[in-house]
Amino acid sequence: MFRVIFISLSLILPALVWAADAVFARVNGAVLTVAEVDTAVYMTARQRLYHGRMDEGREQALRREVVASLIDRLLLIEAARAREVAVDESAKQQLYKKMLIRYDVEALPQDHRQKIDAELLRRAEEQYLLQQLEREVKAVAVPEDSELQRFYQNNIEKFTTPPKLRLSVILLKVTPSAPSQAWQAAKNEAEQLRQKIISGASFAKLARMHSGDASADDGGDLGVVHQGMLSREAQEIVDDLAEGQLSEAVVLLQGVALFRLEERQVSKVNSLVQVRERALGLYQREQAEEKWQDLLGAVRSEAEIEMVGGEMVVEMIWAQGVDVVQ
Repeated sequence: MFRVIFISLSLILPALVWAADAVFARVNGAVLTVAEVDTAVYMTARQRLYHGRMDEGREQALRREVVASLIDRLLLIEAARAREVAVDESAKQQLYKKMLIRYDVEALPQDHRQKIDAELLRRAEEQYLLQQLEREVKAVAVPEDSELQRFYQNNIEKFTTPPKLRLSVILLKVTPSAPSQAWQAAKNEAEQLRQKIISGASFAKLARMHSGDASADDGGDLGVVHQGMLSREAQEIVDDLAEGQLSEAVVLLQGVALFRLEERQVSKVNSLVQVRERALGLYQREQAEEKWQDLLGAVRSEAEIEMVGGEMVVEMIWAQGVDVVQ
């Protein structure tokens, strides 16, 4: 699934002499330069902490992703202007001032300032347009009760509390590389402890004395354990236990363990009344994302793109599943 795709172009403003640069692509007539692409690729690689040279495959994938982002940006700016998104001059000036501070423009030569100021103002306006466009497109009204009920029913798993277990454990730690004799000794000790507990000894007391788990100080109490928190071997043992039942000794990566199931809470479907706020939030986010993807699809399908400085096919670029954080 696509996500927007706002590489912060203000990050690459130090390379402002773009007007005479070679053209990489024309997007509905708007120019994307080779310098913009190269600088955006460099800055994105730095943001993602890629050190040194990337291999050719990763570099090409990153380049396709960045080009897709830059093309989408131009298309979305055009869409904002076509919708006559109003520019709040005060907000635009705030963005402009932030850019001045971020790039320490005062330190640049004075003869460059006029050109830089004009470029920063243009970028500030574009950034504002993109922010407003996204805000307007993603605005979703509160749905009718029937619509929210339908969403709730269609996504019932999102509103179901998963099963929970309350467990206690005694873990006899063994180093994975230890000889078989050490593992056998741990198994023998676990069985001796198990027999003591069956005979009435305190599980908690034995856990404090023998367990190497972090829960030992709490008498082996692991608290509430959700599905997926245990290893496969432990989960298989615990799944077959009744409340209050003590397990057989189970061999784990960390050693040999005894489990006792203190409580089993079955999964529970929460009513819409209980989860209304969460359901409403999920509904509005889903609808907002769908509207945004519809807009992206529309501007892409109508775009006239000429790849002048590169051989990439636009469909191939957009097929990357871009997910660039704003």
